[in-house]
Amino acid sequence: MNSLQTVDIFCEVIDNFGDAGVSWRLARALTARGLSVRLWINDLSCLQRLRPSVDERLTEQVVDGFQVIAWNDQTELNYQPAELVIEAFACRLSDAMLDRMAKASPIPVWINLEYLSAESWAMQSHGLPSPHPRLPLTQYFFFPGFKSESGGLLREDGLIQARAAFNTKSRSIFLKNLGIDVGFDSLLVSLFCYEQAPVHELFNAMRFGPPTLCLVPEGVATKALANFFGNDLSVSRQVTDGQLTIKIIPFLNPDDFDLLLWSCDLNFVRGEDSLVRAHWAQQPFVWQLYRQAEDAHLIKLAAFLDIHCHDLNEESAHAVKTFWQAWNGDVGAILDWSAFSEALLELPPHYRQWSEHVASVEELSTQLIRFAGKIR
Repeated sequence: MNSLQTVDIFCEVIDNFGDAGVSWRLARALTARGLSVRLWINDLSCLQRLRPSVDERLTEQVVDGFQVIAWNDQTELNYQPAELVIEAFACRLSDAMLDRMAKASPIPVWINLEYLSAESWAMQSHGLPSPHPRLPLTQYFFFPGFKSESGGLLREDGLIQARAAFNTKSRSIFLKNLGIDVGFDSLLVSLFCYEQAPVHELFNAMRFGPPTLCLVPEGVATKALANFFGNDLSVSRQVTDGQLTIKIIPFLNPDDFDLLLWSCDLNFVRGEDSLVRAHWAQQPFVWQLYRQAEDAHLIKLAAFLDIHCHDLNEESAHAVKTFWQAWNGDVGAILDWSAFSEALLELPPHYRQWSEHVASVEELSTQLIRFAGKIR
């Protein structure tokens, strides 16, 4: 088994920050493990929002210790493949790039890093080969997941220890730097969602209690916020209506976003990257999936809820499942904030245990390196 030294990660941005976020984290994790990494991405502006040091004008640049390349027809022309080639989220390389991979010596390990899923078929497909119909290349499916049969989740070395060291004083300092003063009896909520989320319905329910301070990163759910509060929020960046206070906060870089998740009593997250980070926060969360045709995302949601709620009592499990389903557009579910917020009182130990369970599965980048090494 030859040790790997070079990696190419290809990212085609579809799900806004999620694709870029996961690909950037993977590139950073593999770099931290001593590999030379190139991240090819077709939308530098999206990555720049996450990492302000990125220069959108540059074709090639170094960010966080790895090379970032603007992926386009021109940069493909002289492509020389790395030893490990990763297509993130089923993006597709051009025929010319595949031809160069087939002519390389040795032929690269070719991985399709799939979407995160708790569905049984994903676990059954993890690691399976898919020979190319024309070229002497074999692509391997690599599925992130929550069980030992999967590829695990991305997690930086020392992250769990850093989360454990994040205490009440750390939280107070972080929130104060964001201009946030939380009352003792207030529920602190972060909201990161897609535009189609039933935000208006949620805010209407939150007005009646318990006392809630909802933090919304700049640029998120702006249409829903405008519809609910009109121009008041855009002017003051903070509005109170009944028991609900909404505050707009800056769009945070990924590491500060972690601190936000650690600080809040409840986190609304979306897509894949923020979902994974919510796991390591060890706080209750609500996941909004990327909407798919024919409501296929609801099947994916049900598979996750089955394993996620397995250890909850019947009443809490029902409150969580129903609320999550309604938040994801299931017309048969009711967005019952009253029942869900009441269940929140019992949920923190469950989310700590769930986080520990998922952390017991070997981390994704470590598994990926070993998997690729065995193929070589």
